Amino acid sequence: MLARKLPLTAAVAVTSLSLPFCQLAYAQYPTPGILSRAKTYVGPKLTEQAAKLAAQPDMTGIWQMLDPEGACGGPLFNPESAVCPPRPPSGEQTFGPLPGTKMQGIPYNAKYQKMYDAYVADALQGKARDTFAACVPYGVPRMVGASPVAFDIIQAPDVMLWYNPYGRTERRIFLDGRKHPSGEETDRAGPSYSGHSVGRWEGDTLVVETVNMINAFFDETAAPHSEKLSMVERIRLIDPKVIENEMTITDPEAFTKPWVVKRYYGRTKPLTMNGTMRTDRLLSLNDRPCVPNVKMDADGFQVMMLPQEIEEAEARARGAAAPAEQ
Repeated sequence: MLARKLPLTAAVAVTSLSLPFCQLAYAQYPTPGILSRAKTYVGPKLTEQAAKLAAQPDMTGIWQMLDPEGACGGPLFNPESAVCPPRPPSGEQTFGPLPGTKMQGIPYNAKYQKMYDAYVADALQGKARDTFAACVPYGVPRMVGASPVAFDIIQAPDVMLWYNPYGRTERRIFLDGRKHPSGEETDRAGPSYSGHSVGRWEGDTLVVETVNMINAFFDETAAPHSEKLSMVERIRLIDPKVIENEMTITDPEAFTKPWVVKRYYGRTKPLTMNGTMRTDRLLSLNDRPCVPNVKMDADGFQVMMLPQEIEEAEARARGAAAPAEQ
């Protein structure tokens, strides 16, 4: 990953990512007339786009989730409300929340509270439900609230991109005034891990509304949410090196009222190896620490794959990657 303020040419090029392929102006090969004047053609300048970008607070860079002092081991979506077992003796290796760690204050209805309590109890029995180990992407809520590693923010005038290579999740926040998909368009696309995000600037605060997300977990404690979840974020710089994100989360299937959580991100440095910038890791969604011999069973628990299952999966992958015979 690499901290950077995009050159305007690159920044504006990112805006083209927001256009479906069918809407591109030149979907056909350039005409003879276009080719004949190619050497002398002078393209339009980026004056308008530059002015629009210059008016935005600079959030471009790499950002790390910040936890309050004394918080339970995580990552946790709302560490301030979590309770956890005593930490193990010094020297014992742990990763992620200790079994039995639980967030309090989530406004679950009775059905979802019972579900969450059961998932926490499962963890105490050594039954893990976290789908991330099986290479399932985080999804936006977990990406913005419970990631143990830093993520990239890239700004352009009409779209902002957030990338989390570790969590294999990316989101695009459209700032061009578009609305969320509706009707047949929503039904055809279905929910996704990233959902659909639209934003607007209210002074120096970016207000983002995200909908149409797949049901998933808020964090590794397996706190669940449904596909009806929606989220409004109020994102602002409170220091050159600190972003505040106040999230108001609504889920009519799982919650009895909106849930408000505030998270902070600290600007950090890019990953290096022996003092050299690791540009090979830049925005690589394939750079993920999933476990190759773990899968989720029919009951939603992590299980180890048998050697022959791994061999069969690898053979299928090789077959899918092989070019078709002529």
